Amino acid sequence: MALNLSGTTKKGSLELPKTATGFDQVAHALRARKPQYDGKIPAEPSWQSEFVLQDIYHPTAKLQEFGYDTSELNRGYGVIDDTAVAGPTQILTPEGIAHLKEVCDKLEAYAGNSEFIVTRRVRSADLMSPFINNMIRDRNFLRACSRMVGVPLIPHPLRTPTAQINYFEGRETGDREIAKWHRDGMDYVFTIQLNSADEYEGGRFTYFKGRTDQFEGVTEDDERIKEAPCDELGATLFIHGSHLYHAVTPVTAGRRVTFVLSLFCPYFSRQDSNTFWHLAGDDGILATIPNWLRLKWPTKNPSMDFSLRAGSPAITWSDIQ
Repeated sequence: MALNLSGTTKKGSLELPKTATGFDQVAHALRARKPQYDGKIPAEPSWQSEFVLQDIYHPTAKLQEFGYDTSELNRGYGVIDDTAVAGPTQILTPEGIAHLKEVCDKLEAYAGNSEFIVTRRVRSADLMSPFINNMIRDRNFLRACSRMVGVPLIPHPLRTPTAQINYFEGRETGDREIAKWHRDGMDYVFTIQLNSADEYEGGRFTYFKGRTDQFEGVTEDDERIKEAPCDELGATLFIHGSHLYHAVTPVTAGRRVTFVLSLFCPYFSRQDSNTFWHLAGDDGILATIPNWLRLKWPTKNPSMDFSLRAGSPAITWSDIQ
């Protein structure tokens, strides 16, 4: 299926800053600190597998359309890992979305400010919320996400960045809350909208339809700057985060909240795109070291090992048929 993005070209998007690299990235890692969590989250609803929709339509774009050669992509088990963008689509029922929104609103009290990528966010949300923890380890949920991408997925073994909540409060002037132009360390990234677009102004999910090594020097009138129409409450968008530069424009009025989930394909574990300094730039060096060792430790059976580490049911190739 061809991805329909309404042919939108977002002008002026490159007025947004780009995420730090090189020595500036190291400096962010030295300054970064994880927000403290006291474990006192208010009562929350219970997760139910029935919150996952069964029939999900998801228009798809391939990485080859972004300029990547098939030989550069992960392949194995009779497939090429080439999904660039899938959605936006609805993956949860209205009740499931309402409960997820309720939980994420409660967790805002623990949001920390970051100068690296997203201005204000909660990391490790699955370690704070049983609802989120159970949702992202639910077999029906993981199977739905895996089918969107075309490869089996489980929660990422890097626990800190696995489940993140981004908060954007509208401001006309001053320091606005944004997500800078960046590419993710993660390969399989899902964003779920927790507000409809009529609740805020701005806050457009914008991306560059080209290779990441072609992004340098791109101007704001480049026709490859596109916008994904994530306007509906519950709209879920997948991007191959490490292969796409993307950003969120400033919210100038209202409030925008998104839940961002990073999953992992254990069958391509040795090809994971994360780098130490990308993670450390957000969470700091000390918090990143144990996560990094957990990810890179050699495994004899990646599929089983990573499933056990993530506390996840095993998702197999037959599950995505």
